[in-house]
Amino acid sequence: MDKEQSKGPEPKSTLLVGGGIVGLASAYALARDGGQVTVIDQGPIERRASSATAGIIGGSSVIPWASSRLWPRVPGHLLNRDGPLRVSYPWPRNLAGYVARSVLSGRSIPRQKSSAGLANLGLRGWDAWQSLLEGLPEARQMFEQNGCLFFYATPEQRRADAAGNALRRSFGMDLSELDAGEMKAILPPLACDVAGGVRVNAAGHVLDPIGLQQCLRAAVEALGGRFIAQSVAGFETVGQRVTSITTDDGASHAADAIVLCAGAGSRALAAQLGHKVQMIPAWGASVTFTNPSVQVTAPLLLQSDGIAVTPSKSGLRVSGLLQLGGGGKADAMIATLTRKVQHLFGVFSYTDMLSFTGARPLTADSLPCLGPDPHFQNVFHNFGHGHWGLTQASTSALVISDLVRDRTPRIDISSYGPDRF
Repeated sequence: MDKEQSKGPEPKSTLLVGGGIVGLASAYALARDGGQVTVIDQGPIERRASSATAGIIGGSSVIPWASSRLWPRVPGHLLNRDGPLRVSYPWPRNLAGYVARSVLSGRSIPRQKSSAGLANLGLRGWDAWQSLLEGLPEARQMFEQNGCLFFYATPEQRRADAAGNALRRSFGMDLSELDAGEMKAILPPLACDVAGGVRVNAAGHVLDPIGLQQCLRAAVEALGGRFIAQSVAGFETVGQRVTSITTDDGASHAADAIVLCAGAGSRALAAQLGHKVQMIPAWGASVTFTNPSVQVTAPLLLQSDGIAVTPSKSGLRVSGLLQLGGGGKADAMIATLTRKVQHLFGVFSYTDMLSFTGARPLTADSLPCLGPDPHFQNVFHNFGHGHWGLTQASTSALVISDLVRDRTPRIDISSYGPDRF
């Protein structure tokens, strides 16, 4: 952090609702600034979106998920058991309104605005993590910057992603085109065809997403932060301030500032503050094969399949897919991920298979809610990061630290207001 950003009033006491990667990064940024921090989170860590993540930072972070072509393709996806998108009962309660808003957000001009908003956060992700973790070398060691590969099995897949790659380049992303021979030289022996690929040269990844969360929590505690294993029941307000948070055990917790960073659970809490955020829980999964007989040296994204293959501390990690509804039932997703990686590399040996699932907080316009609450002077929002939680968490955390300490936020946050819906 530069000298100008480090200036500000005395640190405040802050209550953060949510202890996933976004909440932990924010808690650490505030505690590092000298603030008194309390995190309310019911856990467990294994059920968080940030534990089921691929761990990629800045791989494809400027392409909104919502597009005008998405929803007409949904019936075809649903008929394909190994497709990237599925719907499972029970459906999200607000699905109809969410779909309507996402259709509008997928039109040309709104989508361009979403792309700019994603780039504003995502392309700063790597550098922001390095800045945030300057005093935590044990956490920094979990990060590698070996680029990220887009895998195209057919020429048609490559052509289909050409517009996306042009958009990435327009935001300054450094991409290198690779032919089939170059892809084969980089990857382990393939059991399927490859037509070529693209390398995102500045992308990075985290070798141990769960270990990173554990490290951040320990660092917050070492700086005097507290963790309360409860769910939030409601808010107590006086005028334009939230004076305290009530948890399910009936306890009341007060602080100078409140940060809402509860991921997919933030929608219901934001509704208590008067916001109708169009956001649904979109479940994703990951499978890690320990001691695998195949290894990759850099993350690999299969865009058409909606999956990523990444090296990790524990082995070969396969992550992705998107399930609307279902309450986290993940057996079908885990089976699909296993089939996908075996289609890519063939049947390979491994010692064990570890699986994780988590609900990604997916907003209708692909952008998070980040910034001050328009109704309550001491409330700040930091949720809805969708597929890009790990990429955007560091910049978002530094912005929250700026806001809580009454500093001008280091980036333009005008696109991320919770009242935009």
